[in-house]
Amino acid sequence: MRRWYAWAVVAVVVGAPVSTLAFELLRNSGNPCSADPNLRWDPARVAVDTSDLNGQYRPLADEAREIWQRELGSRFRFTSGAGRPCDVNDGVTTIAFGDRDCQGMPFEGDILAITVTSWINNRIVDADVSFNEAVGLGDAAFRQVVMHELGHVLGLDHSDACGESGRGTLMNSRLTESLSAPQADDLAGARFIYPGGGNGNGDVPDGANACSISDPRGDRAWPLALGLGLIGLCGRLFERKNRAAKR
Repeated sequence: MRRWYAWAVVAVVVGAPVSTLAFELLRNSGNPCSADPNLRWDPARVAVDTSDLNGQYRPLADEAREIWQRELGSRFRFTSGAGRPCDVNDGVTTIAFGDRDCQGMPFEGDILAITVTSWINNRIVDADVSFNEAVGLGDAAFRQVVMHELGHVLGLDHSDACGESGRGTLMNSRLTESLSAPQADDLAGARFIYPGGGNGNGDVPDGANACSISDPRGDRAWPLALGLGLIGLCGRLFERKNRAAKR
């Protein structure tokens, strides 16, 4: 089995975005503004393991998962399961704290969490979330960030990745407002990926980017990561291709 690694950099793109909507999808090229194939879970379900979180945070992460489940209904199933943090072969989404992401890269600056996704062709086979143990969040903000990361697990990119403001959406790359649930645009994106029937037959993008940062302070907006011309340096992409084996 050969493995390919790639980096995803979410950048400000000059020109008209592909989608007229704010929601954007993770794509196999790492460019959410392209028309490249997008990623999805097929079948449309994933087990989530929050057991590595301590007593304060685990119920909040479970609640974040339940909120998405309530909104998506039978389109997608978030279940409970047992996995190992950063194990790209177990097919389980783990959420855990650490001093680096699931590719072994140390967290930088105010980045709070990174989701690394593994896929074969356009089918997601694993996605794991790492929270920066050095950056703290209040309960409501932590729950919101988990919901944001689970949006990436589903196959959503940042809503402001391709020129839209992303204002008022959970998938905005900037944590500027308090949200207790995915908003209409976030749900529109998830429903596009998983149109119903539980099979995940939407035309979805590939990729893996999921970063978040500390609480907004006052009216100050905190981007995921700052850089020249960048909205955020988000989620290391991990693509696994295997010509011979079937899962």
